[in-house]
Amino acid sequence: MLLLALVVTWVSFGHIPLFDEDEGEYAEVAVEMARSGDFVTPTLNGQAFFEKPILAFWLEAPLVQALGVHAWVFRLPSLLACLLWVLLLVRFGRREWGETAGWAAGFFCATALGVIVSADAAAMDGVLCLFVTAAGFDIYKAWKTSDRRAEWRVFLWMALGFLAKGPVAVVVPLLVSFLFYLSQRELARWLKSAFNPWGWATFLMVALPWYVIQYQRMGPAFLDYFLLRENLGRLTGALQGHGGSLLYYVPVALLIVLPHTTLLLRAGLESWRTRGEPLTRFLGLWFIVVFLLFSLANTKLPHYLLIGLTPAFLLMARHRELLRSRWRILLPWGAMVTLALALPGTVAWAAQRDHHPYLHEMLARGPTVFTQDYYWVRIALLLGVFFAGLTALWAIARKSPWYLLLLTGVASNILVWGILLPVAAGLQQAPVLEAARLAKDLGQPVVADNRMPSFAVYSGQPTTNRPPRTGDLVFLRVDREAQLPAHEVLFAQGGVRLVRITAAAGLPPPSGN
Repeated sequence: MLLLALVVTWVSFGHIPLFDEDEGEYAEVAVEMARSGDFVTPTLNGQAFFEKPILAFWLEAPLVQALGVHAWVFRLPSLLACLLWVLLLVRFGRREWGETAGWAAGFFCATALGVIVSADAAAMDGVLCLFVTAAGFDIYKAWKTSDRRAEWRVFLWMALGFLAKGPVAVVVPLLVSFLFYLSQRELARWLKSAFNPWGWATFLMVALPWYVIQYQRMGPAFLDYFLLRENLGRLTGALQGHGGSLLYYVPVALLIVLPHTTLLLRAGLESWRTRGEPLTRFLGLWFIVVFLLFSLANTKLPHYLLIGLTPAFLLMARHRELLRSRWRILLPWGAMVTLALALPGTVAWAAQRDHHPYLHEMLARGPTVFTQDYYWVRIALLLGVFFAGLTALWAIARKSPWYLLLLTGVASNILVWGILLPVAAGLQQAPVLEAARLAKDLGQPVVADNRMPSFAVYSGQPTTNRPPRTGDLVFLRVDREAQLPAHEVLFAQGGVRLVRITAAAGLPPPSGN
């Protein structure tokens, strides 16, 4: 079942176009790095790009050079990192709680909604989860066995995570280990481990060189933007409007593990009762640290919680047998199918009520996306496979009901990659892709802001972010078309436009997301 879940993802993930903004940004930066050969300073549309650390582009750019520009090429590092993350879970779970628990933990990871979507995207969330997981497991191993090599490896994983996503890869392991050793009344031992000179020497040798070279090239502007805005700024302010209340991650935690939400709740209750066990305490602290850290931060996004799911999957695997009601097991997956069935009507309803020009036009594409095969082929096939598997597993699940989660996990992979993501791509990204192909055929430079960077990837050339001049091709969203001077519309679909300027005037700078 675990292999089937991974195969479903592997077969499907390359057929979905890149999503904006994050995937488009990562991809275009990797393309420009591959073409320029400059592996120090990443650029987006020719301008220095400091929003992300360098590891993503070091992983993606060589693949672009070797394999070309394809969506699956940009997603491959994240997919492989996700696979290694699953294997680490299997190995750790088998060692601590037995063969079945290990494989169950890996399966829950491979089929959770948040992992399916985020870890298989052209971004570094899956890579960060891999390094934080490796650090967490070695922290526990070093405590349990006094293994000095495991202690040293923690610093290596933190360094690689620092290159992948920044300081969070250091903060989380240090906080978790401190609280765990403190709870075990071994603070002196933690201080000895945390201030291991060989460990920090390893961290600096791995993580520091790129930052030093980049600082020498770009000066204080690099550190101001990367450390102050993109990292500390996420704690003190809601960047790009991504805010939320202190309770933001409560519903996120329930949704991000779908279809295994019922087991998460059951395992959480049981883990609280058994919190005196060292491993349960360590895993509980790991989840709580991540949950509270991002709850207190002002910038909030659902995928931030991913690095706290490793302990959740292990605790779910440990207490899987406590879930006895088959109907409660099937309920979250039934909610996902209901959402898929209601999606066409929901999109049509939203299109009528949303008066934002871009969102209205994008959602109005619903009839072109929700064709008859949406219901009669995709959903019927999904339900047929599910109920055939349900019949086969029902007898086994009479003794161990949690086995039904194997079926709902695979079915969720099919639902997400076979139905939900293609629908999202059809609504949002298909018009961008068509406009990019037209621009590529026209063979002329394009003026655009950076809100839809996948356009540059698919058009085969970086765009220019400046006021347009007479004769320029301009790619933009419809909500900014009224600010253009006289122009000829070459492409208009789904809330995006490709136009040619016929009179000189300035285009105001983009206002952001």
